[in-house]
Amino acid sequence: MKLYDNRNSKLHAVWMILLVMILIVGCSGNTNSPSTGQADGSSTDGKQDPSKKEASKPKLSIYVPSNVEEFPAGTDLNQNEIVDYIENQTGFDVEWEMQPKENVEQKINIMMASGDTPDLIITGSKDIYANLAQQGLLTPLDEVLQQFGPRIMETVPDETWQAVTYNGSIHAIAVPQNQRATSGMLVRTDVLEELGLAIPKTLEEYTTALRTIKEKKPEMIPMLGGAADGNAFGNISSFSGAFGLGAKYVVEGDEVVHTYTQPYAKEFLTYMRGLYEEGILDREYPVNKLPNLQEKMVSGGAAMATMDWVNAKVITEAFLEKNPNAKMELIHPPVGANGQFGYQKNTPVRVYMLIPKASAKAKEAVQFINNYMAEDVLNVVSYGWEGNHYNVENDVVVATEAAENIRYRIYYQLWDSEKNFLNRVTLKGFAPFYFPIMDYSTYTEITNFAPPIEEVVENTQTLTDLTNEYYIKIITGALPLEAFDEYVDKWNSLGGAESLKAINEWYAGFNA
Repeated sequence: MKLYDNRNSKLHAVWMILLVMILIVGCSGNTNSPSTGQADGSSTDGKQDPSKKEASKPKLSIYVPSNVEEFPAGTDLNQNEIVDYIENQTGFDVEWEMQPKENVEQKINIMMASGDTPDLIITGSKDIYANLAQQGLLTPLDEVLQQFGPRIMETVPDETWQAVTYNGSIHAIAVPQNQRATSGMLVRTDVLEELGLAIPKTLEEYTTALRTIKEKKPEMIPMLGGAADGNAFGNISSFSGAFGLGAKYVVEGDEVVHTYTQPYAKEFLTYMRGLYEEGILDREYPVNKLPNLQEKMVSGGAAMATMDWVNAKVITEAFLEKNPNAKMELIHPPVGANGQFGYQKNTPVRVYMLIPKASAKAKEAVQFINNYMAEDVLNVVSYGWEGNHYNVENDVVVATEAAENIRYRIYYQLWDSEKNFLNRVTLKGFAPFYFPIMDYSTYTEITNFAPPIEEVVENTQTLTDLTNEYYIKIITGALPLEAFDEYVDKWNSLGGAESLKAINEWYAGFNA
C-alpha cells in the first residue's frame, strides 16, 4: 500500500522547502559586521536594497547639524551604508536633512512658524532650545520618555534633565556632556627657547615673556586676539580666567554674581588695555576673526593665542609642515594673583534633541533614539565595522585606511559616551591637543544647569552686545577706563539686574 500519492509527494516537498526557509530566517539575527547578510533584504556590507525596504517601518524626519565632511561618489545624506544600518537596527525609515552652516536659528524659527517641521531637531544650542520652549513649540516628554525611553532615562543624570525641564516638564531629550577640555594657550615654544625664556605659568611670568618677545622679536605679534566674531573675549580668554572672568555667572558664597560687572573685571580691562597700548596685543584685535588668527599663527607671525583643541591641531600641523624644526604647543594658561586660572567648563547638556509639537511623533522619536542607543549602533556610527574600518588591539580601537571612506558618519552621531569620544579623539590624532588641557576647564557657568529663565532669554542679546561694545572700546582705548562704571550702570538698567535677580531666585531652589 502506498503511503503517498503524487499530490501528497509534491505537497510534502513544498512543506520541506518552507520549513527550511523558516529555519533560515529564524536563525539569522542582527549583527554589526558587514560580512553577514541580513534577513530584511540588506546586503552584506550593511546596505539595503531600496526595493526591499519594509513599507511598514514608521517614518521619521531628522534635522542634523552641518559639518565639513563630504560623501563619496554615489552616496549622500540619505543613501549610504551607515544610514541603511541605522534603519535596519532601529526599525525606522529615516529621512535626514542637514542644517545650513550659517543662520541655523533663523532657519529653525521659520520652519517652526510655518508648522512644516521635522520630527526631530538636533542642536547644541541652548538658545535655540530655550527660545522654542518658551514659545510653547516643543512637546513635553515626561510620559513618553517613561513609556518608550528606558535606555534614555537610565543614561541621563538628574542634573542634565534639570537643564531641560521647563515649567515642570522635560522639553528635550538631553544628551549628557562627554567632553571636559575646551581651550589652552597655543604658544611658539621654540621662540621662548630662542629668547632664553622658561615656559610661563603665572600671570607675571606671562607678562615678562610677552614684553621680551615684543622687544627682541619686533616683527612678531606677541599675542593674538579677535573680537570680530561677536565676542570681546575672543582668543584672550586665557587672561580673563586669570582675573576671575572664566564664566559669566558664577556662584560666590551663597549667591550668583555677574563676573563681568565685578571690580575684578575692571582689573582685567586695565591689564588688557596695557597690553594693547604696548603693542603686545595684536592691533587688529577688534577686527580679527578666527580665520585671521589661524593665518597669523600658521604663517609664524604670532607667538601665542588662546585656541580650542580642534583649531590647535589644525594650526599646529599646518605650521609644522612649513617649519618642521619649530615648536608649537598648548601650555598652561596664566594663573592670577589669587590662584585662579582656566576656562569655562562644558555644559551638562551636549546636545538638545527637540521634538516640535507640530510633528505629532513624540512616541516614534523617543523610540527611535532609544533603539539607536544600542551598543552595536553606537559602535558602528563611531568607528564603522570591526575588521573593515577598525581593529581592536590591546583594548585600543585602531582605525584602518578604510575608515577614511566613512568620515561622513559624524552626521549620524546623535548620542555619544565619553569612552567613544576619547577613542575618536585618539583615532583622529587629537590626543596631543585634547588630553594636555583636560584640567584647564575650571569655571562653572551656573546658568548652564538652569532651565530657560524668561528674563535671561529676553535680555541676553542686549546685554551681550553691551558688554562687547564697552569691553572692546575700553581695551583699545576708544573709551577711558572710567567708562567701566558707566557700563555697569547700563548693564543693570537694560535688564541685567532683572536677569541676575531671576537667576538667584532659581539658584535658591536649585541649591536647596
